[in-house]
Amino acid sequence: MEDGLILLDQEWRIVYANNAARRISRIEPHHINGPSHWELYPETVGTTQEAIYRQSMEQRISLQHEFYHQPFEVWIGLRTTPVPSGIAVHYRNITRQRHDAEEQRRKSEEAERQAAEIETVYRTAPIGLALFDLADFRYLRLNERQAAFFGLKPEEVVGRTLTEMAPIPGLKQLFEQVAAGTPVVNYPLEGELISHPGEHRYWTVNYSPVRAPDGTVQAISAASLEITQQKKAEQALIQSEKLAAAGRMATSISHEINNPLEAVTNLLYLIATADNLSSPTREYVQLAQSELARVSEIATQTLRFYRQAVKPSLVTAEQVITPVVELFRRRLANAQVTVKVELKTEAEFECLEGEIRQVLSNLIANAIDAIREGGQIVFRAHDAVDQATGRRGVRITVADNGAGMSEDTRARVFEPFFTTKELNGTGLGLWISAEIVQRHQGQLSARSSQAPHRHGTVFSLFLPLAQNAQQPY
Repeated sequence: MEDGLILLDQEWRIVYANNAARRISRIEPHHINGPSHWELYPETVGTTQEAIYRQSMEQRISLQHEFYHQPFEVWIGLRTTPVPSGIAVHYRNITRQRHDAEEQRRKSEEAERQAAEIETVYRTAPIGLALFDLADFRYLRLNERQAAFFGLKPEEVVGRTLTEMAPIPGLKQLFEQVAAGTPVVNYPLEGELISHPGEHRYWTVNYSPVRAPDGTVQAISAASLEITQQKKAEQALIQSEKLAAAGRMATSISHEINNPLEAVTNLLYLIATADNLSSPTREYVQLAQSELARVSEIATQTLRFYRQAVKPSLVTAEQVITPVVELFRRRLANAQVTVKVELKTEAEFECLEGEIRQVLSNLIANAIDAIREGGQIVFRAHDAVDQATGRRGVRITVADNGAGMSEDTRARVFEPFFTTKELNGTGLGLWISAEIVQRHQGQLSARSSQAPHRHGTVFSLFLPLAQNAQQPY
């Protein structure tokens, strides 16, 4: 495109204009050596264009400028150059270039906006996202969710290898499959991470090859969704169903046992009252009656333990503690653990008896698991006042002289699915217990020590008295 060229003398008259200038600025023949530039284009007076013309003329310097020519509705790009008779002005219509540049700027801003949105989604996505190289399967980049799997920040993981961070059997082979061009879709992965040894976790993963324009694989993208909590919930549900089934079976067996027990009891009574019974035989019969009474009591307590109440009742601490201790008597004996019960209150509190027994059952079961042979568990019950609310109630404590809990374990002991028993625990017992106590407007807390000469754990259960308890049911 030819530049327009005009020469202005020191009187600001156009002394020359080439064809491009005549076309762009609509210069007629009579404008040459005619009126001054400011008379021909009065709209430029007082503008930056005038200032540049005058500065170039007076200071004898070259200048450049772009401006919008309103009468012609075009953008003009110009350059002034001093000449002996005045100044030469080179200019051209840059409207198309300006439009193209504006369109390019708009597209660039839109691309930046979209890239920022994608980056935000990438960083804050609720699933782990990562990009790996092909050489050693090293992390090239990852989002915060992926880094959170390891308890680290993204920059602390970049550069590390897949097998270094996740030494899961078979995982490297999956990546080799993807590097060969075959994606992995919705694959169930499980194992341990290097940052959390001993903690078995579960994921659903998708691995895809990232291809170059020529079709070759140049990287591997990964999307990982952790489903550990769901898996634990499924396992807990299965365990809960097993426990519920065992409870129903125990109730049924206890109920059915009572009838023959009653018959045997009656027969033993008749034998014991016979006139011709020898002294040693009578002693044996009395011993049989005593043992049979104990069996009957265990069956009765089992039936009461699993029977579900539909409304709260008034009970004492003794009424909820004694059946639980009796239920665990055999397990305590097998573990060579002694139990001591100290009851210093006869106050009644209102509760769903079966639920509070469930809480105490969880506490004594945990205590048995925590102590070694020859250990001791102590139940205590006494009148108490909740310091936070001033309510009067009954406090039941379950103490053991086991190894105790670390501060981190104690802080998390009431979290759902948190367990130190690995596959033998669901991590729901204490969480459910805390929920039950909360529904009863009570409190369940724990303190523990691992000191060499004073170690153990104490769980404290506070239940408000009947007149203070609100109806949370």
